[in-house]
Amino acid sequence: MIYGQWALALNILTIVVLAFIVANGFVSIVFWSVKNNIQNYTVSTRKSLLWLCVLSPWIIALTVTLFFSPFFQSGEVFVWLTELAHWHHPDIFYFLSWHSISLIIFFGFSIYIAIGSLVLAYKNHHQIRFLRTLATKKSENVLIIDSPIPTAFTGGLIKPSCFISSGLIELLNSDDIEIIIQHELSHLHYADPLKKWIFSFFAAYFTPNINKMLKSMMAISMEQAADSFFVKSQQQAHNVASTLVRFTKLAAKYSISKQYKSELLVHFCRQSIEQRVLQLLSDTQFKPFPMKVVFLGVILLAVISTTSVDSIHHAIETLFNH
Repeated sequence: MIYGQWALALNILTIVVLAFIVANGFVSIVFWSVKNNIQNYTVSTRKSLLWLCVLSPWIIALTVTLFFSPFFQSGEVFVWLTELAHWHHPDIFYFLSWHSISLIIFFGFSIYIAIGSLVLAYKNHHQIRFLRTLATKKSENVLIIDSPIPTAFTGGLIKPSCFISSGLIELLNSDDIEIIIQHELSHLHYADPLKKWIFSFFAAYFTPNINKMLKSMMAISMEQAADSFFVKSQQQAHNVASTLVRFTKLAAKYSISKQYKSELLVHFCRQSIEQRVLQLLSDTQFKPFPMKVVFLGVILLAVISTTSVDSIHHAIETLFNH
């Protein structure tokens, strides 16, 4: 049993964990309900909405925690909050309680995710360093790998580089190669390998199905953003789409070498080609960021999570009674 400030801190962390789990559940339900409609928005909006999905449980959890915090409720203006958020024995923390068990499980799971992400980053760092030693420099940030397999990708978390194989250069014309290089340079511009790694970390807190779908949608959105990065006319859009098709036909004849496989490598043709071509050639006017809807949605989720956390907390208290 712990008393005082340490007990208060541990009890607040318990509320953080409970609020996070509740918020995660509600965000998952909302995402599953609207996932098919996300494609109706611009690429930049899609990326923002996906980031909002993975970060919302953390934002809502912190908001709910402030709501229940004794520090927040201590002022005269917020005395009325105590009638809703019944804060019991905040300065006492029991080791043999559901509070303790929930903290151990959550932080154990978080450590597992963090270690997995760090190991992936470590392997990727050595993979990129090895590829750089084998490659020859074509231009600034663009390296050529001596390989007959047609491939192009961007890799590196801190200082990313674009890689293109000698086999691809031999099989495609100079215009196609220039389009592919510009595409990969846009990934470098957006720092996509690093963002992909961070996004994967936050997405890992969702269920496997939701996690997989979130990462897939973000990967496609990143590719579509790179496809359109330097497209200024309809003719350029047609050229990029044609290059995508030609590259896909070539790549279909080869299997990707093991040394070029990594979750953190952003490949030119690894994500839904059909969606990318349609995005380039479509005249559809995509929707902008729905600021009002998102703002109201986050507030609504925070309110629902707050009331749910209070109910769940007291239900568990009653069930276990410490």
